Amino acid sequence: MERDPLVSIIAPVYNVEQYLPKMIDSVLAQTFTDFELLLVDDGTPDNSGKICDEVAARDNRIRVIHKKNGGSASARNEGMKAAKGKYFFFVDSDDWIEEKMLETLVGTAEKYQCMLTVTGYCMEYYEDGKATAYDVSPEPAAYLDQEDFRRNAYRYFNQSFFAFPWNKLYLADHIRKNKITWPENFRQWNDLPFNVDYMMDISSAVFVPGSMYHYFRSRPGAEGAVVSESPVLYSIRREQFEYILKLYQYWGVNDTESMGEIHAYYVSRLLQCIQETAAQEGIPKKEKYRQIKEILSDGQTRKSLGMAKPKNFMMRTVVLPLRWGLVSPCYIEGKAIGFVKNKMANTFYHLRASVVNKGTVRKKMWGGVQLLTELRSASPVISFRLIDMSGAAAERMVA
Repeated sequence: MERDPLVSIIAPVYNVEQYLPKMIDSVLAQTFTDFELLLVDDGTPDNSGKICDEVAARDNRIRVIHKKNGGSASARNEGMKAAKGKYFFFVDSDDWIEEKMLETLVGTAEKYQCMLTVTGYCMEYYEDGKATAYDVSPEPAAYLDQEDFRRNAYRYFNQSFFAFPWNKLYLADHIRKNKITWPENFRQWNDLPFNVDYMMDISSAVFVPGSMYHYFRSRPGAEGAVVSESPVLYSIRREQFEYILKLYQYWGVNDTESMGEIHAYYVSRLLQCIQETAAQEGIPKKEKYRQIKEILSDGQTRKSLGMAKPKNFMMRTVVLPLRWGLVSPCYIEGKAIGFVKNKMANTFYHLRASVVNKGTVRKKMWGGVQLLTELRSASPVISFRLIDMSGAAAERMVA
């Protein structure tokens, strides 16, 4: 009798023929080999479905599911229905992973028998002909008690460790037992609701250093690429935060440290919304002022500004116009941030990494991460690298 694989890798596929082969190659190059790769063709109009069938014919670990287009959430749900593994690992079909990623995650999950294993990621941007990347990596931390995890979870929101599915290894039985699915009513940005539902009742989580997942953030046509316009982005950010508040209500966690940090997380996202509002093209300035005023006067905004405890001096400074409810200074600040983003991308992402995510810039370390002999419970000090890519390096990123 054929044994089920230890890990099911699930990848929604839609309109990614330019990027798909690189993702598949990176999966097949993993040092850990006990997996199945489920490629879910979500009714793609390009040659991606054909590419899936061709690679599946060459490797019996690959299975292809062809379905009518329904979005990434629908595709992942179909993948989970067909998956046979003990663990689920999600990968986006336009990204890629370093060769030791699965070995590291699975080794940690098996050693600690934890319900959630989390690592870092490398965020890759390609905008206005310039390629930039920075990575986010947690310090090792093992929370093997439910209360311990819940009391420390606030440390990981601002670094976006819970915002995505692809930097994690999930226990499949927990998903099946609790009937957790991807919310298909969210066409974009359904990752956080899925993670919140998953974390509701888990009893353990382990964080592993590394940034072996490479996320191509700014691909044209990606589902998340259309939500940067205000007020769409603002409504999404507010809805996402409501999910976080729901999680903390369910946990019964309301200590000052946790509340101060998660509200600071929301305030930093509101700052992004204001920046995007100020940067909108073809919108009268008066309308931009109206949208900013709507953000500032919202009840949740006022509450979060009152409870937020930003730990970085620069962040405490830039949120002052928001605290004071000053529309014009917020608009000017948003324009200034947008100018830096558009004209000095490296500076912008450097500041974003070190200020918003509270990290320190470090040099890139190639070759993956060795599994630590022992993970220790610790307050995570997040580390980052900022990589300036140009020329051939930039061409390879978008190839």
